[in-house]
Amino acid sequence: MRSVNIRYMPAVDHLRAYAALLILFYHGLHLLSYHARFHRDFGIDHWLQPGNPLLAALAEGHTAVALFMVLSGFILMRGALETGVDYGRFLRNRLLRTYPLFLLLVAAGVAAAPRFEWPALLQTVSGFANLPGALVAPPFTSLLWTIAIEWQFYVLFPLLVAVLKPAWTRPLLGLLAVLLVFRGFAVFAGGNARDFSYMTLLGRLDQFLLGMWAAWFFHAHPPAPRRGALLAGAALLAIVAALWGFNAAGGWPLMAWWKAVWPTVEGALWTAFVVGYVACADRAEGRVSRALAAVGVISYSIYLTHFVVIHTMVRLDLVPAPTGDAVADALFGTLLVALPTTLALSALTYRFVELPFLRLRSRYRRDAEA
Repeated sequence: MRSVNIRYMPAVDHLRAYAALLILFYHGLHLLSYHARFHRDFGIDHWLQPGNPLLAALAEGHTAVALFMVLSGFILMRGALETGVDYGRFLRNRLLRTYPLFLLLVAAGVAAAPRFEWPALLQTVSGFANLPGALVAPPFTSLLWTIAIEWQFYVLFPLLVAVLKPAWTRPLLGLLAVLLVFRGFAVFAGGNARDFSYMTLLGRLDQFLLGMWAAWFFHAHPPAPRRGALLAGAALLAIVAALWGFNAAGGWPLMAWWKAVWPTVEGALWTAFVVGYVACADRAEGRVSRALAAVGVISYSIYLTHFVVIHTMVRLDLVPAPTGDAVADALFGTLLVALPTTLALSALTYRFVELPFLRLRSRYRRDAEA
């Protein structure tokens, strides 16, 4: 379902597909290999630290969340670059886009949980699933914290448009500096840099802001396709190298002060990749482009349902073991079982849960009444 506010760009759906597939293979790698090695529920002990740079990058595939958040800023800003935002219509559109499937997962979590508390449920459906006290009903609620951060950003987005528009780069750099300084203060006050940088708006706002800036930059200074391809390739190499180093240093479980800086670095690298990729694949055609775009269209459903699929595979012991190597078998299981099952389930939830509400969206640009 294409937005009524911006021109359709297949490259954006490609990027959504890459992010959704990356997070699916990341969870498949960890949950299925951990089950094969230890035959118990997943824990962050024994974190995978492969020597292979690509496999190490996949072991830190949580970076797909950063890509999604940069993309959110990029996509939303493209729709508001020249005209501004009607606040009420914008929030209504975002609720229609995200809330129905979110509520379905919450309802399933409540049904599966042996007990739950009303305050936790109310906190979750009110947009604060990323904060302590929210409903915990895995696997259905395990990824809802990211949607909560998205909602918190949506509330700020029209205000951030007004703040950034006069000069763009200078206010962006100023806001990034403010966020870094306050994350530093939070570390000195005893905060856990790993957790607040990963699971709160304070840690993730950098990535939305960089995505917004990328939309302006692409509009004002669009790179030629060849330069875009070079930029995207260089950014991807830098991302793999950075994640390899991140993994070698201890990976996600490590608690370290420098993780207060990581969201900015991660967001900047993905921003470069997004700008470069959109520049070189803006008018992409052909079967591969259409297949990627089709996956991108259902990426929200993929994101919210894949963890349920992988968790169920573990519980039912439906993990193929053709090689006897836990990591290789986890990748095979993800490719041969989790991926097709998730795609089928996501096509179903997109068609009957997401799409009917997407059709109710309206234009949120202020020129809509002109």
